[in-house]
Amino acid sequence: MKMNKLVSVGLACAMLLGGAVSASAAPAAAQKPSQTAVKEAKAQHKQAKASQQAEQLAQLQAKAASLGIATEGKTAKELKAAIQEKRKALAEQKRAEALAKRKAEAEKLGISTQGKTAQELAKEIQAKKQEQKASKQAKKQEHKASKQTKKSS
Repeated sequence: MKMNKLVSVGLACAMLLGGAVSASAAPAAAQKPSQTAVKEAKAQHKQAKASQQAEQLAQLQAKAASLGIATEGKTAKELKAAIQEKRKALAEQKRAEALAKRKAEAEKLGISTQGKTAQELAKEIQAKKQEQKASKQAKKQEHKASKQTKKSS
């Protein structure tokens, strides 16, 4: 299959370049391609693959540079691995910062933080804030009610 594709590409290139393969009454698929056409097709395929790899490497280098990773002398595989490790480290750092932030907020609200995950803390903080909000509204209502009773007296 791959060889047929190379042969087809080679034939197409040969036809475009001015006829390394002469047109005859026999169908093009039945003709045996010349050695030069096959070599030319292989060279073009190799060149296309090399340019694709160079482009991929350039993209990886750009990603790595944006993450602060040194790219000198590293292969595409090494860059992929380094980028993946850096992203994992950044995600872990972000989780740790979020947990520290939630712990600080929980302590400020008087919630115990020992042995709790960030999600558990977030739920408890949310519940505590709702409780405080309801308490403030109740105090406002009570204050309004006491004002109205003083006015009516």
